[in-house]
This record gives sequence, C-alpha cells and structure tokens, in this order.
Amino acid sequence: MDDSKEYCPYCGADLQGDPIPKELQRHYGNATHFSRKISISSLEADRVIRWQCPDCKGEWERE
Repeated sequence: MDDSKEYCPYCGADLQGDPIPKELQRHYGNATHFSRKISISSLEADRVIRWQCPDCKGEWERE
C-alpha cells in the first residue's frame, strides 16, 4: 500500500492517520500511514461491514 489518501464521502475529512514507523510497516501490509476510519463489525459474520468517519460520524459500506 502506498501513502494514498482517503477522504470521508460525507464531510470530506482526510482519513489518513499518523505515519507508521518504517520498522513496523511490514506488520501493516507495508502501509505507510495508519487510518482514522472507525471499523464497524458484524458479530454474526465476525468481520468489518461498515466504516465510520471520526469527525462527522457518517457511515458507509465496506467495498
């Protein structure tokens, strides 16, 4: 994963978090930054089904 930015589809907030230290990036699939998105999980499916913006609280489906 590169350092491409993500934005909230509702308020346009930048969802890219702080940089991941180089020595730890391999543990995060080589991502360069943490994400500010909040994951919403399904107990039945035991997986992330939606995302939430930490700023406006808008929610959208996981793609």
